[in-house]
Amino acid sequence: MRRHSNPEPETDTDAAAAELQRTLNLLLPIRRQRLSRSERQQREQEQALRKVVEKTTETEQRLEERQGEYQQLRQAFVQKNCGVQQAKYRLERALEQEQHAQQQVDDERLSLHQLALARSEQLQRVEQAQQETRLRLREMEKLNYLLQQQEIAG
Repeated sequence: MRRHSNPEPETDTDAAAAELQRTLNLLLPIRRQRLSRSERQQREQEQALRKVVEKTTETEQRLEERQGEYQQLRQAFVQKNCGVQQAKYRLERALEQEQHAQQQVDDERLSLHQLALARSEQLQRVEQAQQETRLRLREMEKLNYLLQQQEIAG
């Protein structure tokens, strides 16, 4: 029995390695684009979250101002009208001012509540975007690892 070296397996291996190299090279720009898109979406979601937080801070400040104005209005009303006989229209006007101020306070509280909900939703979007970015980054790391292994083997 004679043994002959069979060159065909090497050719098959070389062809498979070349095909793998072409596939990896084809996947590389796709994975880079996906990672880039994911990072951009994450930045956009984080920016949207910052805007909600800024708006919340502004609304909290406005609420404090409105509450202060409302308290001043009430104190002024008590000082001006307590124990003093006045025309009905003046009392009604003062009452309308107080109700208007109270409505502004209520509106700011409602806005603050809505912003808290929006912040919570936006925080979830940020977390999803971060998770997507981590996934895409891991895919790139795997692909780079396979490319390095292919270069070492080749």
